[in-house]
Amino acid sequence: MGSAIVDWLPLDSIQAMLAAPFGEVWVALGFFALAASVYASGVPGTLLPISFSSGALLGGALGILAVGLGAVIGSLVLYGVLERGSRTALRTRYGHHLAKLDGWAQRGGILPLVALRLAGLPHLAVTAACALAAVGARRYVLATAVGVLPAVALSSIAGAML
Repeated sequence: MGSAIVDWLPLDSIQAMLAAPFGEVWVALGFFALAASVYASGVPGTLLPISFSSGALLGGALGILAVGLGAVIGSLVLYGVLERGSRTALRTRYGHHLAKLDGWAQRGGILPLVALRLAGLPHLAVTAACALAAVGARRYVLATAVGVLPAVALSSIAGAML
């Protein structure tokens, strides 16, 4: 099975791109775009393999930067879509139930949001809860960056150790 995966990956193309002038920048932009699109779509369980691969191909620091920034940008896109698309409709129907969620979001600052990220709750669930609650985009981005960075950093550094 391992050989089938190796045959499927375009490692020769990636190595050729890395050898080109500014090759690391192009590969880093590719990892940034991949992480942003995956996080914006809410696909679960993909951030760690992407950050591991980025660390293996780009090294720890550049891999962390590319995937971490992509995850935060993609997460902000998903937050915006969920906030604009469903907040008004759900507030009119379930406003009395969402009052508890608003109170929770107002009391704790970013610490509960960071804790949810570090606890490993699904990204889509945390983002949806934040979009429905009165969290605000600035607090959401800060909490997401702080909560996602440790996992991305550890995975990218592990990949760089190969």
